[in-house]
Amino acid sequence: MLFLVGCSPAIFELNSINEKVFSYPDLSEKNYCRGKGYIISKGNVSGRLNLTFTSSKKSTYIEFRDLIGRRTLFLIISENSINAWDIRNNRKYDQESLLLAFPFFELIKPNDLINFLWGEIPKIFMNSDNILNNDKIKNGQIQFSSNQTENGVLINFISFNIKNEDQKIELFIDNRDFDMQYPHLIRKIPESVIPKSESL
Repeated sequence: MLFLVGCSPAIFELNSINEKVFSYPDLSEKNYCRGKGYIISKGNVSGRLNLTFTSSKKSTYIEFRDLIGRRTLFLIISENSINAWDIRNNRKYDQESLLLAFPFFELIKPNDLINFLWGEIPKIFMNSDNILNNDKIKNGQIQFSSNQTENGVLINFISFNIKNEDQKIELFIDNRDFDMQYPHLIRKIPESVIPKSESL
């Protein structure tokens, strides 16, 4: 079951008292987006991590830090794949370990998360038939809310509630900069990283 709170990003024009017209930039013409926020998880894995991301339309790099600033996790997300590196333990997640840490990937595709980070609602959530026919989405709830920004109405909060896993994950985006990147995030996971196949 899916609950949608807020509205989809769009281009609006607002008339001020003195008849001036303001228009938002066309984000489809932007090549990059970077931002900061945090994630709160409740369930098997609980806690809060701050995050920094840099993204193109096809790939995203996310670095997580704990509350005292230590780097803990690094994700590389492309349209159809996710690679995760446990920085503190120098381990690379396999698919099973990744789903234990981030069960919301059972509900959404990697590219959907890229859309969210850009402040967009993925197309699959705009079509009620797609939602009703998606068995994975039926296993949980996805809520989101939007906020008015200088770039239009953008998603700034997403909540994933996984019923079978008794897991809830909330993602908050504090700010975004378009056509800008964090170059230090654009890197590969070191080849020396040991595969992480055991349960978390």
